[in-house]
Amino acid sequence: MQAWLYLTTVTAADDSPVTWWKTDGEPMQGTLQQATVLAGLKLTLLVPAEVTSHHCFEVPPRSGRWLQQAIHSVLEERLLDDPEQLHLARGPLQVRRHCRLFVLQRQWLEQLLERLTRHDLTVERIHVDADCLPDTHPLALRCHDRWLIGGGCQQRLALCDRAIEELAPLLPDNLQYSQETPWPLLARGSAQAINLRQGAFALRSASRTPWRALIAILAIAWGAQVAQDVGHRWLLQHNTAQVTEASLALWQQRFPDEPRVIDLARQVQARAHQASQPRQSLARRLESLASQWTTDGDTLIRRLDYQQAQGWVLQVSAPNFSTLERLREDLAQQGANVQADSAVLAPDGVSARLKITD
Repeated sequence: MQAWLYLTTVTAADDSPVTWWKTDGEPMQGTLQQATVLAGLKLTLLVPAEVTSHHCFEVPPRSGRWLQQAIHSVLEERLLDDPEQLHLARGPLQVRRHCRLFVLQRQWLEQLLERLTRHDLTVERIHVDADCLPDTHPLALRCHDRWLIGGGCQQRLALCDRAIEELAPLLPDNLQYSQETPWPLLARGSAQAINLRQGAFALRSASRTPWRALIAILAIAWGAQVAQDVGHRWLLQHNTAQVTEASLALWQQRFPDEPRVIDLARQVQARAHQASQPRQSLARRLESLASQWTTDGDTLIRRLDYQQAQGWVLQVSAPNFSTLERLREDLAQQGANVQADSAVLAPDGVSARLKITD
């Protein structure tokens, strides 16, 4: 249930007179201490206009994030108090330039809220009584033996009978005076009034805010982790596809005789295994060929060496050059590349040194 608590004097002691009422209820009057019956209700606090000063001015165009500094610059010319001791509560900008705000002593508001807390009264909104008049037209409303000036005019004042007579020339010409019961008007008008609970006095829920903040932080962290994982996965897949494509292109360039690629990794391993065995395979073929030629008796294999830089070197003696040529042809048929390093005539035939590579 909604309730309103109206502090009718500028003092905020336990015996200060207050008025309170609930939705569709009759107004009650008593002291601040007696208002503890409102504990646990959604409470709107109304404070007298005498504790505030009201200001209307224009801020420089396109102030943007420097709006607060612009407001302080304007108020420096109007206020004598130290800005650090004041609390500013402003309304929304009108036409992006027109600003309206209330200024009051920070210490006074702090002491008031502390006293209400001791009485288990939690205030959700705080408004100035003169700011709660309907804005349909300039209005002077009789309330607690004084006149509240506001509504559809720029002033937000509380004037006694004598003051309103003296200041009549400065008030709007179409100002309407009303002595109807003020509580319904103040209750309805508080919905559009400037809320003083701003900045350091903004209401914060001790039980909900940390959990909401923690959930928000966890959600942000989880979202960032998911985004990072998705990004890493996409990057790995992209790089893997590029490496695979480059590997296939290199494979087809190096081994055009390969019919097709089924399992590139296995095929590369097979080729690597074959490449690591050429010396042993060629050695076995040369050994077999040497045994064959030695058995025939026409050719004598004198020496078979292997040098890493040159390959296999075969020193052979044959009866003539034709026999040596047959030996070269047999080696070529075995898939070897044969080059004659030297061939000389000897008393018993021809002596040659052959370089053999696979």
